[in-house]
Amino acid sequence: MQSQCVQVEMEYREWKIAPLWYLVKTTLHRNGKVEAEIVKDESGKVPVVIQDADKPADGVWETPTSTIYYTYHQGYKEAARQVELANMM
Repeated sequence: MQSQCVQVEMEYREWKIAPLWYLVKTTLHRNGKVEAEIVKDESGKVPVVIQDADKPADGVWETPTSTIYYTYHQGYKEAARQVELANMM
């Protein structure tokens, strides 16, 4: 129990020092298929991250064949969890 408390405290401290929001793109196709990924820069190597204490605004885009959701998640683990859950659908 004590080690879990220490772990949570360390995550909180890391977040206060360098809050990182990871961008996740979730695509809902008209046929019901769902795809999600952590968005990377143009080179495709580095995830898109914003360092800020406040959460950036999420966005939604409509195309003739799909709806695309851009959402920011607190830290890499949370973004990866969102991708995993969305891809299970």
